[in-house]
Amino acid sequence: MKNHFDISLNKLKTIIYIYDNKLINEKISLIKCISQLPLKKKENVILYHDMLLFIVSNPENKVIKKLADKELLRITDCIKNDHNFKIKFTDTSLPYTKIQIQFSHDIMIWINSYKQCKASINSFDKSGVDINKILKLTLPSLEQDLTTMGLNNDDLFKSLQIKKSQQLSFILNELSKLNDFPLVKDYLWESLQLNLEIESTDMRFSKTYNLLPKQTTFYQNEILKKFDHLELIHRLLPLPKAMSNKETDELSSIIKKSLVLTRRETDPSTYMENNTLRLYELERGISIAIFGMNANRQMPLQSYIGYTLFKNGYPVAYGGSWIFGRIGWFGLNIFETFRGGESGYIMCQLLRVYKQVFNLDKIEVEPYQYGLGNPDGIKSGAFWFYYRYGFIPIDENLCRLAESETKKIKNTPNYRTNDKTLLKFTESNIALSFGQTKSELLLEIIDKVRNVIAKKFNGNRDSAIKYCINEITKKLNNATFSENEKPSLIEVALMSNALNIIDNQQLILLDNMIKLKVNNPYLYNKNLSLFLDSI
Repeated sequence: MKNHFDISLNKLKTIIYIYDNKLINEKISLIKCISQLPLKKKENVILYHDMLLFIVSNPENKVIKKLADKELLRITDCIKNDHNFKIKFTDTSLPYTKIQIQFSHDIMIWINSYKQCKASINSFDKSGVDINKILKLTLPSLEQDLTTMGLNNDDLFKSLQIKKSQQLSFILNELSKLNDFPLVKDYLWESLQLNLEIESTDMRFSKTYNLLPKQTTFYQNEILKKFDHLELIHRLLPLPKAMSNKETDELSSIIKKSLVLTRRETDPSTYMENNTLRLYELERGISIAIFGMNANRQMPLQSYIGYTLFKNGYPVAYGGSWIFGRIGWFGLNIFETFRGGESGYIMCQLLRVYKQVFNLDKIEVEPYQYGLGNPDGIKSGAFWFYYRYGFIPIDENLCRLAESETKKIKNTPNYRTNDKTLLKFTESNIALSFGQTKSELLLEIIDKVRNVIAKKFNGNRDSAIKYCINEITKKLNNATFSENEKPSLIEVALMSNALNIIDNQQLILLDNMIKLKVNNPYLYNKNLSLFLDSI
């Protein structure tokens, strides 16, 4: 027989996403009832915690928010003051709990520097590469003989006089010697297959309290479903919030934690360049942060711009867009806790930011988002979610199929598009267009570069790069470029040669692109757009 906690929790679960003045008092009564009951069963506490997070990020009034905040604090205190309770909630990312993970080298460097966090090696996975092989590449020559003696990990660390508490920091520092070769470093780090553990004494290092500071709460009496999405996307965007260096660092930390605490990583968050970080404060309690990456992690010719969307200060959605001139490839991810909210409105606010900041003519979504290799996308009919907001298949036959299905849905009661048809739609990208631009332009440029290398340089990439750099340098009046600018110099030089660029105005734009790609994706893409418009 279910206890009172189970009964009240299940009742709350059935109405949590329904915004109706008739139900608000029932929600409040249920929370009050649960607040008088002990917190015992792990699954129930996690479910209750996530519903409380939804309430405080989408509150109907001050009373229910205050109650939810108080209950979140009760859960926090129970974990903090009961060791057995704390152990029970390992890997939940609730306050004061441990997280066991495998993360990238760069994000572990950041976590290891977080003062209130203790990061350590939990174990060495049996499938991992022998640590001797890694350290042979990084240790001082006088110590490399230790790596050839067949020592196990414990004996190797003992010989190197590395205490257990220092092991993770030691390995992180050794591989940091390869920072100039990031892909090699990533490969070696991943090959170790380290099982890591993070424990924090800071309650803000949790899903519960990782949020923007000093937020003015937006109270709502509905989950907004119907709105003019095109009007919203074209509504003039406010200027980004002015932030001090301290505020920028704090925002960067909140963004990184939002992914770490949900056991995720994205390249823009892991390799974020803080001087590219912008925060837009929008309607209905929504704020959107966008940001670019370090120079040695950037995409060829493109700019991979990440985002985190906040609702009343809480991280609700994450992802990014791959920007190339006036086209962007967009991905939407909403954290599970917040999926009963205003998904369509959230997406359109994101589209608004990307469209206006980068002056986009087209935004595309790739098939995985609505079902390719993603059974949940098929089950939920995600294709129709995007279609409702103006995304249509690029393939003309699929576009006609979508129009036919739309008529059936409209004219046939209880009609649902079958899974076979939904899977058919994944044969093409879908796009929201505001103007004319070619989706294939990037691939066309890359193909031309590849053909030039094959025909003019017999496939010798080094010769092609050397020749093209010398060529564009001369065209730019023997300009010089820094080591950080070298990756973008190579990309632009190869493109310039393949497209046979000789026009002075175009060359000025290319010069700007080489210098800007290192630290300003916004101006870089503006110059790239102007260049692409001119060819």
